[in-house]
Amino acid sequence: MGSSFKPTIRDVAERAGVSLATVSYVLSGRHGGSTRISEPTKARVVEAAKSLGYVPNHAARGMRRGRTDTVAVVVENLDSAWDRQLAEVANRVLPEHGYRVVVLLGQEAWRNFMLSGGADGAILGFSTETPEEDHTLRDLADRGVAQVVVSQFQQPDGFDVVSVDAEAGIAQAAAYLADRHSRIAVLHRGGPAPGPRGTRLGLFRQAMADLGVELDENLIRATHGSWREAYQVAGELLMLPDPPTAFFTTADLEALCVSGSATAAKLRIPDDMEIICVETSDLGHYFDPPLTSVGPDPLVGTVVDLLIDRLEGRTAQSSGRLVPAPWKLHHRGTTVAGVSGEEAADGSDEAADSVSNGVP
Repeated sequence: MGSSFKPTIRDVAERAGVSLATVSYVLSGRHGGSTRISEPTKARVVEAAKSLGYVPNHAARGMRRGRTDTVAVVVENLDSAWDRQLAEVANRVLPEHGYRVVVLLGQEAWRNFMLSGGADGAILGFSTETPEEDHTLRDLADRGVAQVVVSQFQQPDGFDVVSVDAEAGIAQAAAYLADRHSRIAVLHRGGPAPGPRGTRLGLFRQAMADLGVELDENLIRATHGSWREAYQVAGELLMLPDPPTAFFTTADLEALCVSGSATAAKLRIPDDMEIICVETSDLGHYFDPPLTSVGPDPLVGTVVDLLIDRLEGRTAQSSGRLVPAPWKLHHRGTTVAGVSGEEAADGSDEAADSVSNGVP
């Protein structure tokens, strides 16, 4: 065949010796239902498509059928434990229900993609920030697009909201550190300006102020999401004549870097240095010592299940569900309470707030 040959679904059907409907079903990735196709037939179709170089035109098929069999998972930063695990769990679970997963990065990308009809549903792993974004959510809901939003402030309006509230958990972290330390460093991902109310830095500032504690601005540093910068900044702080004896970080990446810097400085964790982060990942759990963190109980699986309910028509499109997901402090190996077993009544355990097995 010449280089200009573009195989069609009919070519695949002829090569595999099956019907067009069989090829369409197999290559769509659908499962279950009343259709039953043997594994040898599926393998023959896949091999025929591969040998011909056939690539399904999902967009054209979506226009014909009025659906795309695609779900968008919208996150801000795949270095974030929450964003990464949300994408991983969705990519594992949704194909079992016949949906392809597209991961979109950034707040602008999802609006353009969804408004152009790119997907049947979307999970937004962050709070919307502008009236235009809020309008987009309502517009998509009116079109019948299934949506689940993870947000501290959003209210349901034809879509479901998992209402995350880090304030109580961060306040617990602040109270614990303020009771034990006078030199507390903070690593955050934003710029050098004080964090606004509602950000993790802003919530920690407010919690400390409520306790009558004024943070030392010289101990508050931005990492801009870079592990190299986090490791360097942590090392610089630990080299000060009067170094911090505790760190609060707004993400687990920074906490891991602090732990590494403290170990390099021959400090014992948690005896010489205590560390609390916001959210943690599998790495944070299996790190030595495992990270003490602020986060919710199991959540990612709930987010994906809510979207599946909407995609499969088990939720009234005109309504919306609000699912609370409060965060709390989970002591582990980087705080004395985690090592000694103190304060077990706060619900701390190894699995809580983990992003492993679908938990942020």
